[in-house]
Amino acid sequence: MTWVLNRARLDDHLARLAKKNGADLQVNTRIESFRRIEDGSIQLRVAGKRPHEVNCRVLIDASGCAASVSKYAGLTKHGRGLLVNSAQFNVENVEDVNEDFVEVYFGQRFAPGFFGWIIPRRDGTAKVGIAAGARANVKHCLDRFIGKHPTVSTKLRHAKQISPLNFHPIPVGGAVNRTYADNILTVGDAASQVKATTGGGIVFSLLCGRLAGETAAKATHEGNVSAGQLRSYESSWRRMIGFDLQAMSWLRRLLYSLPDRNLDRIFSIADELNIDQVLNRTADIDFQGRTMLSMARDPRLILTLLSTSVLSVPSLIRT
Repeated sequence: MTWVLNRARLDDHLARLAKKNGADLQVNTRIESFRRIEDGSIQLRVAGKRPHEVNCRVLIDASGCAASVSKYAGLTKHGRGLLVNSAQFNVENVEDVNEDFVEVYFGQRFAPGFFGWIIPRRDGTAKVGIAAGARANVKHCLDRFIGKHPTVSTKLRHAKQISPLNFHPIPVGGAVNRTYADNILTVGDAASQVKATTGGGIVFSLLCGRLAGETAAKATHEGNVSAGQLRSYESSWRRMIGFDLQAMSWLRRLLYSLPDRNLDRIFSIADELNIDQVLNRTADIDFQGRTMLSMARDPRLILTLLSTSVLSVPSLIRT
């Protein structure tokens, strides 16, 4: 089962919890620069309405793909071919959708390298969006998706946009090699802790965020915030989700440039083998690597994965 979250309300809830527990929230600001100072801590220059400086013993960078501080520290290196760009907005008056199902649309013409979606909500509104490989113009892809896709354009012909268009890069190449340095930890999109198959990252970000917070608190309490002390964070999250990230990254690389005719063939094979029955019995939408392992006892999955690998070889050679 999958839940559709109201992200704005979730963020608001988490902000209230953080403030209740003593956090100081500063909105509409950005980190302009940072430097290490003589006492071994980090000094941040915060830009915004009232520019100021903040000193901290440990910095946890959860600022997404931009991850400016982590880049300065040499921790984030996203390859252009392993990023997809997404565009999404909310609409009302969508026609012919079932609020119990998420609709996903594949096709190199509309979403090269990824997919488009319509996610209905129970209040009658829906999220509509698309993600495409870094070389594609995602705005053009979205316009073509909502205006010319034979199914989507019909569902949206009377729809009204009710939120701003939001753009967001998503790292789908697997986790970065290192997520810690002296005084610094990286979490979420900044660390590429993202499901490469779907682009989702909330569950993994929450799990790794908790580990990062616990690691930072322990290191600060013990007075040792060196890389050697903070590396336990990376060991912990890799034990928890590392295999799943690797498995999903492998599958994404197989599917990234797959021609539509090959993708159609894979779906046909899966349908003929009733793979949906296997998925309904064992699938976990977040820990997909473990799901594949648990499903491996069923020969139908092996046949589907083999067909995916064989049909993907020409695309992998071209890439």
